[in-house]
Amino acid sequence: MSRRHVVTMLLPPPEPEPGYALYQKLRRDAELRSRPPLDPVDLQRMYEVAARRGYGWCTAVLGRGFPGIDRVSSVDGWMLVAADELNLDPPLPLRIVKEREASEQRRKAKETLAAMKLETKKRRWGLAAGSAPVALTVHENTRHRGPNGVTRHAVPSTDVVSGKARKHPAGRGLCETPGRADPLHLGDAVDLPPNCVRCLDYAAKIRAADEPAPPTDAEVALLRLIASSLVFTFSVRGAITIRDTSQRSRAAWGHLGRKVDVAVRKLEKKGWVLQAPEYNATQKGVRGHCWRLTEAGTAALEG
Repeated sequence: MSRRHVVTMLLPPPEPEPGYALYQKLRRDAELRSRPPLDPVDLQRMYEVAARRGYGWCTAVLGRGFPGIDRVSSVDGWMLVAADELNLDPPLPLRIVKEREASEQRRKAKETLAAMKLETKKRRWGLAAGSAPVALTVHENTRHRGPNGVTRHAVPSTDVVSGKARKHPAGRGLCETPGRADPLHLGDAVDLPPNCVRCLDYAAKIRAADEPAPPTDAEVALLRLIASSLVFTFSVRGAITIRDTSQRSRAAWGHLGRKVDVAVRKLEKKGWVLQAPEYNATQKGVRGHCWRLTEAGTAALEG
């Protein structure tokens, strides 16, 4: 089995692009001063000059990026000392100036894009919070951070529910389960949209605790039939039956339509439908009591 060999190679520094006329003279003088062994006092002087003058000045003197005294040659270090002795203030290389300008433009574009995204999220959250049945505020998790930073949760002002019976206690994040042993540690309300994915998902599904659950697909289909005046209560041979007259049943009294007693009674219990007291005739002329939508039923169907 062959063994892997890892070879580390140091790339040569980029060619200098000085923006001042004394560069070559400084370079020759620095080469002469670097021939004797480097004294610790001289090295300390290089550190002092670099720290006092700063990264930008050192970059301008060397004509290329300055990575630090530990990562440059002794010739470069002496160049900095000589430039400091002459009190030079050279301009930055043109290439570096252009790179910094391009970097600044990218930074500003990134900040602008981030601000636009945040504003869009704020508008969307404003619409979602405005249509919620209770007031929702946003709070940051003060104990834990997510992969994208601080997680912000949506918190209801009063108890709400979602789905069939999923409870969301007041003052807790919408994503929390009621029986959670260690509740989220939330700070004060902030003027930012939530970024918790589960809270955002539940915000569109919650309802007041005393409101019925939204209709299922089957209930929506039956509500539409009732809205179209196709569901009737008939009394046949002393038996009361509720029928969907839009289709024929194979069972007894099939000509009256499909039996929907149980499903309609469930809708009635939720307050979405009611039976008209007067007799009405179906499209086939059979008379019975037509079922109608209540205001709550209309809202459930349109919602």
